[in-house]
Amino acid sequence: MTIRSDWPAWMRRPAQALLGLALLLAACDDGGTQAQQQTASPAPKVEVAEATSAQIPLTRAFVGTTAAIKLVEVRAKVQGYLEERRFTEGADVKKGDVLFVIDQRPFQAEVERSKGDLEHNQAQLTFAQQQLDRYGKLEADSFASVQRLESVQSDALQAAGDVTASQAALRNAQLDLEYSTITAPIDGRIGNTLVNIGNLVSAENTLLTTLVQLDPLYVYFSPSEAAYQEMVPYQAKAPLPVSIVLATGAAYPHTGTIDFVDNQVDAGTGTILMRAVVPNPDKAQRPGQYVQVQVTLTDQHQAILVPAQAVALDEAGHYLFVVDKDDKVERRNVKLGPLHQGSYVVDEGVKAGDRVVVSGLQKIRGGEQVEVTQAATAGAQGTKTGASGQQSATQ
Repeated sequence: MTIRSDWPAWMRRPAQALLGLALLLAACDDGGTQAQQQTASPAPKVEVAEATSAQIPLTRAFVGTTAAIKLVEVRAKVQGYLEERRFTEGADVKKGDVLFVIDQRPFQAEVERSKGDLEHNQAQLTFAQQQLDRYGKLEADSFASVQRLESVQSDALQAAGDVTASQAALRNAQLDLEYSTITAPIDGRIGNTLVNIGNLVSAENTLLTTLVQLDPLYVYFSPSEAAYQEMVPYQAKAPLPVSIVLATGAAYPHTGTIDFVDNQVDAGTGTILMRAVVPNPDKAQRPGQYVQVQVTLTDQHQAILVPAQAVALDEAGHYLFVVDKDDKVERRNVKLGPLHQGSYVVDEGVKAGDRVVVSGLQKIRGGEQVEVTQAATAGAQGTKTGASGQQSATQ
């Protein structure tokens, strides 16, 4: 419709009104078409996998720390100037290996002096015993008084005591000389030197280095009271196997067993201290490491498994989507167990045979119709996401 400029005003106004009405009707028609197009959009496509039931080991995971079975602080037992260090820092040493030598000259001189005192006192004792024998015969023949005999007997006893004291002093001097050579008290790996050669070290007060036994290692962890009560019936049958996962996420190849359970629960934390002994033959692991501890309660346990990538987490907890027979999705909050070969153990929320969404979770909402395809690589995806999923379950 064209509105000419030479038309009178009384003709242009109705024409403009009619043109506006036509444009408004056209816009409404376009909006209706768009709404119809949106309503007719296809359902989101998702991949699903079935929750399965399987016999797997029943395990529980905790955070733990490694510790040395033996840790020795190497200290001097005598005072003197440090003269030698006979080890390489960070190396393995055997029990009895010489670690340090303190200047031995003062101790050697004391040994020689004590030997001289002992020889002198032994000579005195020999003379006193000879005198005692002589005066014993004279007193028997009435050529010596009883008082003189008693005096000689006293001298002999005193000489014997001096010999005993000299022998003790010599042993003590020899012990100090022996202590001036500091040896390894256990087999283990030695730390760094804390006192340099030439420094004066004090008896008992100066820490020279540390020595730890690395094979095997202790692993300490503290399960909750409820987790401990779950372990009790299994532990009563046999020692529980323990495996660990290192900070890198790698599984440690050697398995240990629980060897200690504390005699009381910590009332402040509601946990109980437990300990496992784990072999460390290559001595690659060190005391003080944080590890994930996995305790196997039994080798055979019936469990429901879903691929790890089917599980999501929000402020309400872990959840997944289940597709019903009409291809509608339902959100299910789930209680997770440990991760097993790329799949989560689900303690609550899913049963065997349920179809769970493993791909396309971000595109769907509960109650929505979906287009379903069967996942062909769920196992591989589960293995790929297993490391992050395991961390969430442990927390």
